[in-house]
Amino acid sequence: RQPFPNDKIPSTDIDPVAAKVINYYPLPNQPGTISSQNNYFASGTNHLNIDTYDAKVDEHLSESNQMFVRYSGRKVTQPPLLVFPKANQIAEGGITQTEFSNSAAIDYTHTFNPTFVMEIPIGFSRTSVTNTPVSLGFNPSTQLGMPGYIAQYADDLLFPGIYPSGYYGLGDAGSGSTNVIGLNIFSLGINNTKVLRNHVIGFGGENYILQVNTNQSYDPTGEFSFDPGITQGPDPLVATNNGGNSIASLLLGVGSSGAQQIHQADVATTSRYYGAYVQDDWTPMHGLTFNLGVRYDLDIPRTERFNRMETFDPNIPSPLASVAGLPGLKGGVVFVGTSGSSRRQFKPRWFNVSPRFGFAYQANANTVVHGAYGIYYNPSYRSAGGQVGSEGFGSSTAYNGSPNGLTPSVYLSNPFPNGINLPTGRTLGALTGIGTTFLNPLKGDNKVPYTENWDVDIQRQLPFGTLLDVAYVGSHGVHLLKDASTDWNANQLTPATMALGTQLLQSVPNPFYGIIKNGPESGPTIPRSYLEAPFPQFPSVIYSYLTGGYEDYNSFQLKIDKRLSNGLNALVSYTGQKQIDDWSGLQNEGNITGGIQNIYNPKGERAVSSNNISRSFVASAVYSLPFGRGRRFGADWSRPLDSALGGWQINGILTEQNGYPLSLNTQNTSHSGSEVLRPNLTGVSPVEHGSVLSRLNNYLNAAAFSQPAPFTFGNTPRTLSNVRAPGYHNLDFSLFKNVSVTNRVNAEFRAEAFNLFNQVQFGFPNTFLSSQNFGVISYQANSPRQIQLAVKVLF
Repeated sequence: RQPFPNDKIPSTDIDPVAAKVINYYPLPNQPGTISSQNNYFASGTNHLNIDTYDAKVDEHLSESNQMFVRYSGRKVTQPPLLVFPKANQIAEGGITQTEFSNSAAIDYTHTFNPTFVMEIPIGFSRTSVTNTPVSLGFNPSTQLGMPGYIAQYADDLLFPGIYPSGYYGLGDAGSGSTNVIGLNIFSLGINNTKVLRNHVIGFGGENYILQVNTNQSYDPTGEFSFDPGITQGPDPLVATNNGGNSIASLLLGVGSSGAQQIHQADVATTSRYYGAYVQDDWTPMHGLTFNLGVRYDLDIPRTERFNRMETFDPNIPSPLASVAGLPGLKGGVVFVGTSGSSRRQFKPRWFNVSPRFGFAYQANANTVVHGAYGIYYNPSYRSAGGQVGSEGFGSSTAYNGSPNGLTPSVYLSNPFPNGINLPTGRTLGALTGIGTTFLNPLKGDNKVPYTENWDVDIQRQLPFGTLLDVAYVGSHGVHLLKDASTDWNANQLTPATMALGTQLLQSVPNPFYGIIKNGPESGPTIPRSYLEAPFPQFPSVIYSYLTGGYEDYNSFQLKIDKRLSNGLNALVSYTGQKQIDDWSGLQNEGNITGGIQNIYNPKGERAVSSNNISRSFVASAVYSLPFGRGRRFGADWSRPLDSALGGWQINGILTEQNGYPLSLNTQNTSHSGSEVLRPNLTGVSPVEHGSVLSRLNNYLNAAAFSQPAPFTFGNTPRTLSNVRAPGYHNLDFSLFKNVSVTNRVNAEFRAEAFNLFNQVQFGFPNTFLSSQNFGVISYQANSPRQIQLAVKVLF
């Protein structure tokens, strides 16, 4: 609260829009903590409605010709779970998602002779998704008092996104809050199998056409983030866990970042995929088989129906260099389909050849050894998609309430005083988007991800119908994602520039004054940090879905399978594994956390993967009790007695695994433009001993970490592997009863209990060091015990 004397905020300094926004938070119904957090609790029920239908016709045309035709449909509707009081729910945020899926397939098989078979599969699928926010129709200009231009230029009228750090966010801003998406896939393939003595040769290919059509909004009425920085003291540059408050910053109306975007994701993209393969399963001698093969993958990068795409070229000379007096200024967007350039956003990768090798050797009557190595290409990140880089055909107006982080300058009540940027198409060339923050793919970044996979597996037949399987499995991923869509800011300051310290916050004459009309770079002066960035004409340059990530995975896998005998079937498996990566993901999925702190030090991002579960144990069993007709006891029971006491079956699945590694961050005082800032290690162990229940308020030892000095990065690894989130412990159990009603009619009664012992799986602790709730676990990650009953009739 540094800007205010006597540690008080005069009511006249409360932003009028913020004063209305704050009233949409529900009143407390719990004591909460000293920081007034966690003072509202409510529960509700998630609803998921699914309707599915399938139809299939098999036709035996002749002895040599068979085919089938299949059609499948699915409708899924999922309304949001709303727990705010009725009057506040319009600001709670949430969408109703409706999904329609339809698919059809034709499969034709022709047998030329007993040693040669050909199959031709043809398919089509379409999925359409519609998102409808709960606040659709909310007018922030008339209902919150925001300027009229907010509603005037909004793609959709929604409650704006209000995100005070450490608190529940309000509104429906964000990617795809409203959207209509259509996804089409056309497929055609041919698969051949030819037997030549001791060779079984497979060869063929496939062709896919992928189409993605999107019409969705991004922050249509604005998205505004607030952190404690502007209200913390005594030194506003130094973060503490009790200095400043993001709610106070909200009341002041001074946000740390934000934007309003127009038409940012209206694209109709198409891409093609071709694949071909040949494989030989060769058995040179009894008990030994080799699998030798090679596959060729060709992803043809996307086009857009109206050429509404571009990439960011960091090396193109900027037209602003001479106008702004900044010689050597570089960087700008490059549009597809202009000046004779290709309509494709990227060039194809022509040499994606992947060999495969495997073997199986029967050492003796009870032992088999398997091994394999192969390269597998994943779908290209440059195929048809909805987020492809179309800055000129949409627009973004950046918001920053205090560009230097010290002095309030732009308030929530009028976040864009110089107006809203409008789409310019391709008319401005490399000047497109100056003064704004936008995300685009990097020019030439057309690498296709692949993984190298290998394994050695020994299977041993044991007495009593038991199979022992011991395996080592490993993989190495190349050209994987090393950021999602918003994690890599190419405009981040270098560590050498950060050494300028507070000089970066000094106001200097703005060389872009009069050229850039809107946003934080439109004033006569700007903080020096803007000019020290690699691309000073842009507040941020976000590379979307940047490739170059990697992963290394090694695991020991043990499986014991008791095959069905005497009514018992059981399976026990254990996996001990370790995965190391640098954020990477095969897709933007999974438990990908940690963020990217310093783009100039990629080795600093190497850590145990946030997806890594190092130990996992699963045991399952199905046991038909030996009572009833046709069984060991009661083989001659009468039908009434058998209906009561016979035909019982019990089933269970036990899962025990440890938790995910933790990723820590803290208030970003690096002033570098990085996505996250990690704490420093103090040398004290972060481990707190005791049960999870006893550590709910101090799961981590806060003394193990400290806030980095301003204008520096922290040295905590991207993930902590020695302190993990709580593990997963669960038992599912079911009881089946089979009843023979008549000779032709049987009934099956099922009683199933999920999470039988009603165990609580605690969620992740708060890992934000500068939060007063650091180390606190405040939510349950699993569902309570669920019991369902069912009757199935077979006739």
